[in-house]
Amino acid sequence: MKAISDRARARARRRSAGARKGRTAVLVAGAAAVAGIALVRAARSAPPNPDGWFAVTVETEPSRLTGPDRPDELARLSERHEVRIKPAPGGRGSEIAVREADGETRDRVRKLKQLLETGEVLLVDQQPEGHRTPLGRVGVPAFRHLTRKGVR
Repeated sequence: MKAISDRARARARRRSAGARKGRTAVLVAGAAAVAGIALVRAARSAPPNPDGWFAVTVETEPSRLTGPDRPDELARLSERHEVRIKPAPGGRGSEIAVREADGETRDRVRKLKQLLETGEVLLVDQQPEGHRTPLGRVGVPAFRHLTRKGVR
């Protein structure tokens, strides 16, 4: 009878050790999740660009971008925003920088870069969305927000 009770105690100890490991794993996973959420919130609240400039490098001379013969799109952009044009570092063309650029303005600057470098704005054919899954439906508002505001 004593042998049976010793075996039962040994089994109980093994079970309790397994339960402790399980609880420890849950606590570690919970702590990692809390730390991850804290990092994401800190990254979102941090200012993306302290001075507020959005810049692209264009393979053209700065003299071509200033003066009366500058591209119309650049002239329209400079009517609404502060635009800075200077030689790019390392002699790589010009740098066009726009202050306080939202998502739409960033898109216009990227299109201007394409127009200056290739002579045309390249468009991507529309992709069919198909049937949305529940997880896909959750991401739609976030995607719309990012396309409107721009990723920072």
